[in-house]
Amino acid sequence: MTKLRGRGWTWIGLGAALFLVLFLLWPTLRLTAASLADGQSYARFFARPYYYRALLNSLWLSTAATLGSILIGVPLAVLVARYDLPGKGLIRTAAVLSLLSPPFIGAYAWILLLGRAGFLPKLLGLQGVSIYGPGGVLFVFIVHHFAYVFLLTATALLRIDPSLEEAAETMGVRPFKRLLTVTLPLCLPSIAAGGLLVFTTTLADFGTPMLIGEGMRTLPILTYNEFLSEVGGNAGMASASSVIMLAIALGALALQGWSIRGRNFAMQSLRTPAVRPLPQAVKVGGILFAALVAGIAILPQVVVVVTSFIRARGPLFTGELGLDNYRLMLDRMSSPILNTLWFAAAATAVMLAAGMAVGYLLVRRPGPVTRAVDGLLILAQVLPGTVLGIGLLLTWGRPPLALTGTGAILIIAYIVRRIAYTVRSAAAGLRQITPAVEEASLTLGAPPGRTYWRVTAPLMLPAALAGAMVSWVSTLSELSSTIMLYTGRTATVSIQIYNQVMNDSFGAAAALGSVLTLITVVTLWLMGRFGSRQDGLQL
Repeated sequence: MTKLRGRGWTWIGLGAALFLVLFLLWPTLRLTAASLADGQSYARFFARPYYYRALLNSLWLSTAATLGSILIGVPLAVLVARYDLPGKGLIRTAAVLSLLSPPFIGAYAWILLLGRAGFLPKLLGLQGVSIYGPGGVLFVFIVHHFAYVFLLTATALLRIDPSLEEAAETMGVRPFKRLLTVTLPLCLPSIAAGGLLVFTTTLADFGTPMLIGEGMRTLPILTYNEFLSEVGGNAGMASASSVIMLAIALGALALQGWSIRGRNFAMQSLRTPAVRPLPQAVKVGGILFAALVAGIAILPQVVVVVTSFIRARGPLFTGELGLDNYRLMLDRMSSPILNTLWFAAAATAVMLAAGMAVGYLLVRRPGPVTRAVDGLLILAQVLPGTVLGIGLLLTWGRPPLALTGTGAILIIAYIVRRIAYTVRSAAAGLRQITPAVEEASLTLGAPPGRTYWRVTAPLMLPAALAGAMVSWVSTLSELSSTIMLYTGRTATVSIQIYNQVMNDSFGAAAALGSVLTLITVVTLWLMGRFGSRQDGLQL
């Protein structure tokens, strides 16, 4: 392949590397230095139960959520991808919708359903059933995040070379054993990638355990309390807990890499595996299982939308229908809505343009700089939001570039946390485009820049847009980094929802949550129009 020449690409690569060094690597190093400043932070952390119990809580919650998501997501993916199960489109849509809505919205919805004044205990006469506590946090984690495993595994199942399974079938291997010994091992890289996403996302989740954990401390909550709590804290301990959280995320990434070492298989066949019929009894069980999982996954969004039209007095809904919650939202919370749309739009625009350029560099112009950028993007994908927030405050909270309290620091944080989605999608789209198309343009005399804008960029755009839409929705609902960086002037919808739930103002929270749900639905529709749902969700 003839590489496209152009000195401008070198500067683009250096610019991307510089941005990630300034706003990702340097803040991480500053945070690490702050945790070592007094030489005692780590010793105190592991010596006092108040601190190390938060570590144990985060570890068991994230591990259990990962295992639970795999136990639900993998069987559901097998049913949807391989068998004639009715309603596949609805199941996939429910999974995607649950994934793209913020997890703390799910926590809030389950408070309405199974809280102390919840609808279900009253309706069914349930006693002693509550969403509050560690069990409730784990339940919400699994319900919200199993879709990572489901979507990635279903995609992998559709791309397996059928001849491998056919060979096992010819040798007399029974279907279930063939599934366990041939099919799922081929899907292990995708299952491991989904598990890593579940683990790192739940590890960084601040809102869910804060809302329903009943005082349960996790590492993000501990970090928040030590750094920003009104009752005072210790910046050194906040830095130490942040570094420990990052170390766990990097350890999970290393474990995932080790688990799939030597298991990346190149598929040569252009055929897709055949959809098989299920025995009637198994089919009924599969339908019930899929309907239950999809129903529970979509239930929080339905509850939020329905309750947004019911008048409320504090945490209690009166049962009367009306638009009072929306009037309250528009009267008192229009500024956070505008902030959210502006910050997310600005961040997404940068991510789309930069993501396409960086994706092009990773695929067409590999080198030392692009490999460094790729490594920093991996760090960005696993970096918890609270860790990034504290790092940015420590690094850019004072001159020469004092960004604290500005919208710019939020936009930068969103770009750092979510740009990898767009870059990976753009790169995946470009890998499906033969370089001969660009070489033909160059042969006809078009300069490299014009070739990129007239030929390459339009071909990459659908895949890049799918990734940008995922980045857009994730940015709209971002809480963990926002809560560390916002001020009253830069509050967003996610902050307002969190504050309204903490203040028992459930009606306003429902109206705000419905806005995010509507945006998610519109985004899903747009992704369907571009026909790139799978590419955009391969995170």
